[in-house]
Amino acid sequence: MKTFDNILDEKIRTGSYQYKIFGVVSLLDFCDGIEYAFMSILLSILKTEWGLDNSQVTILGSIYFVGATIGNYICAYIADTIGRKTTLIIFSGFSFVALLYTSIVTSYIEILFVRLAFGAVLGITQPLAYIYISEIVVQKYRGRFGAALTVMFVLGKIYLIVLCFIFLEDFTKGNWRSLLRFNSIPVGLVFIGTMIFLEETIRFELHQGKYKEAFTQIDRAIISNGNDELITDQDKDGLIQWTSKLIKNESRESVQFTGLFSKHYLRYTIRLWVIYIGANLQNLTIFLLLPFLLESAGQGFKSMLYVFLTELVTSFALYLFIDNEKFGGRVNVILIAGVLSTFSNSYLYFRKEKFLLEGMLLLKICNRALFSTTNILACESYASNYRSMGVGYAVGVGRLSGVIGPYILFPLYFIEPYLPFLFIAIIQFILLVTRRQNPEAIRMIFNEYRLNFGIKGKNWWFSNLLLLSGLLS
Repeated sequence: MKTFDNILDEKIRTGSYQYKIFGVVSLLDFCDGIEYAFMSILLSILKTEWGLDNSQVTILGSIYFVGATIGNYICAYIADTIGRKTTLIIFSGFSFVALLYTSIVTSYIEILFVRLAFGAVLGITQPLAYIYISEIVVQKYRGRFGAALTVMFVLGKIYLIVLCFIFLEDFTKGNWRSLLRFNSIPVGLVFIGTMIFLEETIRFELHQGKYKEAFTQIDRAIISNGNDELITDQDKDGLIQWTSKLIKNESRESVQFTGLFSKHYLRYTIRLWVIYIGANLQNLTIFLLLPFLLESAGQGFKSMLYVFLTELVTSFALYLFIDNEKFGGRVNVILIAGVLSTFSNSYLYFRKEKFLLEGMLLLKICNRALFSTTNILACESYASNYRSMGVGYAVGVGRLSGVIGPYILFPLYFIEPYLPFLFIAIIQFILLVTRRQNPEAIRMIFNEYRLNFGIKGKNWWFSNLLLLSGLLS
């Protein structure tokens, strides 16, 4: 019986079919990078230009994540119902309109509602890039394509900083409205590119019983990649049998939220949620506070650009070795990210501005490595019928830290600018101690990691370090 992964490995393989789709969906991460970099800069500017008090800054910093969390949860259902392409067309169009409207708002209440709406529509589309990649790329190269998405995420932030040099004077003043209009260009390209170049994923069409459309698209993908051997009638029969068996197995358990906590998915769901919460909280600490810390240290956009360029180099490095089991692999990525992030948070608190730029560089390297690995693992942890829901909820739960984070981080910052980093270090320590108090659970997780990553015998210690570093992250 042929599975779609067999067809993907043996006949479609990797080529222009995947590259064309990547060229469109990677712009989602480009736009996400722009938004993450611009969010804190906008807070810093409006605090000065509109005379916002500390509570208003906190609410404005949180409201985008409220929308993004809602959007991620909507994506968990809608993308598995109406399809990945239709979802992307509808909500990338809304994102373009919402971003343009943001550039003309004139009141605090108005910008709160617009930021909420923009966060929601962007939150719906954001998980789709990794969902597309996990469904069209052979497993051997999924990590590399995922790392390439993180490159686009960083390029989005660099694009934003270039615009800052053009439109802004510093972190507190400038023509932020024109900057926003330029920010809308990549979002518009996503909308146009999706309508012209994207097709629904073959896995989704098979799962929906649209076999004729799926088989036609498979042949087009094979030809597009320069291969000659199209699928045979035997291949088609095998795919129909595989899909029917998959649907039959899935029908025994209806697709609903509680299914994420079934015996099969429980460990993956909990672990992914914890990692996403920790990674997003760390990310929020960096992006919300970086402009304020750089401004107080007398540094400008150039320092922020250095941080993003270092992150770009890290993303390229991840692209080269994330799928290489000998020299890198996902195990090493998680290990290094965990060790460095723990050190950086602690040392940054004690050294303060003397370690500001170096600390931010290390933290960005760690978080980028962690996201590059976790996003692909999340997509691979769930079957097709649960993939959008599983990934959507995992990303959404992570974004919840963005909702409550400003209410924790800004008050700590106003007490002492580097106190938030101590807070993150304490959270990491608590996670580690809590896990160590349950040795049986740790032993079970060790065994599962050894099976998943093929770690045996003398490399047993490496699996222990893997879990340790994952908890610290």
